[in-house]
Amino acid sequence: MKNALRAALLLQAALLLGSCSAFAPAPTATPTPTASGTPTSTTTTTPTPRPPTETPDVLSALMPTGEPAASWNDIPIMPGALAGEGDEGSYTFSIQAAPEEVQAYYDAHLAALGWSAFAAGQGETGALLLVFMKGQEMITLSIIPGDGVTVVMLVK
Repeated sequence: MKNALRAALLLQAALLLGSCSAFAPAPTATPTPTASGTPTSTTTTTPTPRPPTETPDVLSALMPTGEPAASWNDIPIMPGALAGEGDEGSYTFSIQAAPEEVQAYYDAHLAALGWSAFAAGQGETGALLLVFMKGQEMITLSIIPGDGVTVVMLVK
């Protein structure tokens, strides 16, 4: 159940990180007070600055903690994985690699196993979403960069 929740959170994070910058909304203008009638003095008010809002660290919540496997459901795990964990529906691992390196690895290794690239997309944050097909089976890879460590989630 934990891994299914982790898989759902990772996929949601990939879509959020790839679609827009929802974590830093544009500030709204602060209304300036106006006086009516004849002013008796010339005072100006300075708006009180608001403290910055804290951005949730979604990526750290998705980081796996276990020993990485060599493969998952007959899909190779990229060599050099730092940590990994999963269940029958998904597998998440972290690696010290650029998203493009992870994409190149899986493009080559999945093609050698008979998988065809079906779709690929990249978000504004550099997150990649790759979809591979083999017959009626489908693999989705969410590749999310962050602080030198990339999180990859495989869903079959």
